[in-house]
Amino acid sequence: MNASLSQLTPNQSPDRLSILHLPHLSHFPPVRRAANSAENSAVSAGTEDYAQRQHAHVLLNCYAREVAMQEHHLAVRAIAHTILPPAALHQYQGQVLDIQLPRMQSRLCVGVRHVSVTGNYDYTTDIYLQDNQQDWAVAGWHEIAHLIISDLSLREGTPYNADLLQQIEESIATMQHLLDAQQNPVGMHHVGTALQHYIRSEQHLLTGHPFHPTPKSRSGWTAAEEKKYSPEHGVQLQLRYVQLPLKWIISDTLDVGNLPKRLQQLTAHGLLADAEHVILPLHPWQADWLLQQPRIRAAVAAGDMRDLGLAGKQFYPTASIRTMLAEDGSAFLKLSLNLRITNCIRNNARHELAAALAASRLYRPIKAEMQALFPDFHALEEQAYISVAFPEDQQQNHRQHKELEDGFGLVLREGLSPQMAQGITPMICASLFGNGQAGRLQVAALIERYAHRHGLPLKQGMHVWFSTYARLAIYPVFYLLFEKGIAFEPHMQNSVIGMADDDTPARFIVRDLELTRLTPKAHALIPPLQLDAHTRQEICCSDEAGWTRIAYCLLVNNICEVIATLANGNHELYLDLWACLRNILQAYLASFPNPEAVRRIQGLLSGEPLPVKGNLLIRFLKQADRKAAYLPLYHPLGVVNGVSPLL
Repeated sequence: MNASLSQLTPNQSPDRLSILHLPHLSHFPPVRRAANSAENSAVSAGTEDYAQRQHAHVLLNCYAREVAMQEHHLAVRAIAHTILPPAALHQYQGQVLDIQLPRMQSRLCVGVRHVSVTGNYDYTTDIYLQDNQQDWAVAGWHEIAHLIISDLSLREGTPYNADLLQQIEESIATMQHLLDAQQNPVGMHHVGTALQHYIRSEQHLLTGHPFHPTPKSRSGWTAAEEKKYSPEHGVQLQLRYVQLPLKWIISDTLDVGNLPKRLQQLTAHGLLADAEHVILPLHPWQADWLLQQPRIRAAVAAGDMRDLGLAGKQFYPTASIRTMLAEDGSAFLKLSLNLRITNCIRNNARHELAAALAASRLYRPIKAEMQALFPDFHALEEQAYISVAFPEDQQQNHRQHKELEDGFGLVLREGLSPQMAQGITPMICASLFGNGQAGRLQVAALIERYAHRHGLPLKQGMHVWFSTYARLAIYPVFYLLFEKGIAFEPHMQNSVIGMADDDTPARFIVRDLELTRLTPKAHALIPPLQLDAHTRQEICCSDEAGWTRIAYCLLVNNICEVIATLANGNHELYLDLWACLRNILQAYLASFPNPEAVRRIQGLLSGEPLPVKGNLLIRFLKQADRKAAYLPLYHPLGVVNGVSPLL
């Protein structure tokens, strides 16, 4: 690779895209080849260093967006214009991010490639911390985490959150284990079937969310369980089966028919249920957890429940860890895990199951209209769910065993095999645009192939590719919100991009409809669904909340990351891609001039901020995810001019 985009002069048009090498990891051989050797020790040291630096960066990302930007304590400037910079940076030729922490009488300083009003910085030096004695020193993740937690404690008037510090440490350890185990740390191969590509994309998220303080935290797993069950280890799992009385079962389906029979066909478990009983699949870790609980032990002792062990086909754990993909890609099973992964315990609450099916029911009547308008958009249906209600809870109408009952819940979701049969290669968007250097490596190669195959200069090819992707994602999602009052949750991990053979984005697929919300425009559609009061309360939201969900998930969590990844530290290209986005938003309004769309989009084009979720703040405050604060995030849309893809 010859030309680095980050080093281009304004008039250069590169023929090749810079490939950024993953520090310390690019040239590592597989760990298993060097067991108990000095080489293996070097690998572990390198991955530990990388994991720690990655967490130092995401902590800085979070604090910059959620605190320093909001309090106007952040600036990016040339080193010559920086007051009393670290001595180590005196000869540094680039710009530095300078963050003041007045509550702590401290300051952070780090080299960055360019200004980023959205906080998508590319860090180029060590991070330096100035203490209250004005002394500078290189800061590692622990010093940065301690400083940030202490600062937030003073700001919020709360005790020091030692749990968060521990969760950050757990996340670092998990990331290191995952990096140590990688056979091919620099990226996925451009070989294999469409299904193999998709599975690799699901199982290759090495760094995780770039704006989450604990992107790989999994509280409750041992190191052995981590290796056995984590998708990043490339594992396949047999499911564990239990038999329960039919009268304990609650379920609903769209048109699956006999759900236990459908599950038997999907899993090929070959087990026969006793009369008036049902066989349910569980994640094997979840089965172990459930069988340790007193109420479940009592059910087993009474003969009401039987542990039937592992059986049937293998499934692939996907990026969410608890959702399993069938071997042939024909279906997903979203299982329960009573394990904290990043923010939440990942079991399937009953109202979440009902909401997922309600969203699918609401979408079905407009599916034909959506296909006519947006033939390259698809929402994976949640086809059925099943859960458990113990007899005593049913009789008392009081869920004293809610955690256990929800621990059996599962959702049957439409698979991707029909998409692949149409020549589409699906890939989870987070594997490309929310996956650190590994994702950037893959995107760099993808864009180069695309430009070459279409006979385009790289810069033009990138504009065309991005514009195609952004239209695929934005148009149908905005139409659903503004015309129908339906707000999906199209963040990076819920979005799948379908690639054509020539590397053109050809399909945008949204999955996981559990957290779909309905604005007042759609509230009249709810009564026929006969939802319980709790589910109805969860699924309904205001116009403002609906916009916040889409603006954050689609524009901040998704499109912002796409732009940052493609720009790869080049500020001119970064602004060009924002200009492409401005064109796309204006073109949407020309096609669909809904008054609400006009108000929201013209607001963005005039410089109104986007909403950004406070991932750091909610973890610090130990609040439920649904209580997350959304903060203003400014962006370049109001200051860039439209750009032609012919540039």
